Amino acid sequence: MRRAARQLGGCRATLAIGLCTALLGVLVPASAQTDDENARIHFESGAAYLKQSDNENALREFQAAYSLSKRPALLLNIANVYERMGKPKEAVDSLTKYLEEDPKTADRLTVETRITNLKKRAEAQAAPPAASASAPPAASVALPPPTASAPLFVPPPAAAKGSPKRTPAYIALGVGGAAAIGAVITGLVANGKFKDAEKDCKPSCPDRTVDSIKSTALVSDILTGVAVVGVGVGAVLFFTAKPSEEAAASTMPALRAGVGPGGGKLEATWHF
Repeated sequence: MRRAARQLGGCRATLAIGLCTALLGVLVPASAQTDDENARIHFESGAAYLKQSDNENALREFQAAYSLSKRPALLLNIANVYERMGKPKEAVDSLTKYLEEDPKTADRLTVETRITNLKKRAEAQAAPPAASASAPPAASVALPPPTASAPLFVPPPAAAKGSPKRTPAYIALGVGGAAAIGAVITGLVANGKFKDAEKDCKPSCPDRTVDSIKSTALVSDILTGVAVVGVGVGAVLFFTAKPSEEAAASTMPALRAGVGPGGGKLEATWHF
């Protein structure tokens, strides 16, 4: 009888340790965002605002993306938004900064031509209108606004982004999470059996009842170990995942030049 009581007490201690360990394993952080991922989120928000002709919010999001990633090509987006807002001086500043940060760009001539055109527009805005005493003032002709266009930095589909390969991490985290749930369930079952035995037969419980409680508690302990290992391995794989070769190949922007209503245009595509 004393042996059965000691075994029941041991089961209770094992059960408590198993449940606490399983719950702690579930609380391990499973995700983290880098500055580059946050920059991509801001860029996508800016692209959505640009499609809605919400230039103010598009400018704010593109500037946030640039402040996080520091990629010079994002300055082309900022310059285009300024031009759409009728702010050629600010557009010139953004394009000039782009040439300073990427002086070897293959489209330097196109960017310089665009800067020249924008400077002329800025000077025309700053110059006071010429008044004539003998003739009525000429009707002002508004320059056509820049045509709405699709966002310049269209992110590639998810399969072609070259993101870190985290599939093994997700599998390990899934296994760990499932094991943690199983550990909690079997732990609760073992605890229920223990309470029933403590109420019905303590201190002279039959060996069959004690063995059943021990077996269930052992299963809970095993599942707890699997949960801790699965979550731990998954977290390590998640944070140590490296970008694929495709991501490394996308570090250089693809630039396209053309002519629009306001002069030369330059578009860039960059894979985050």
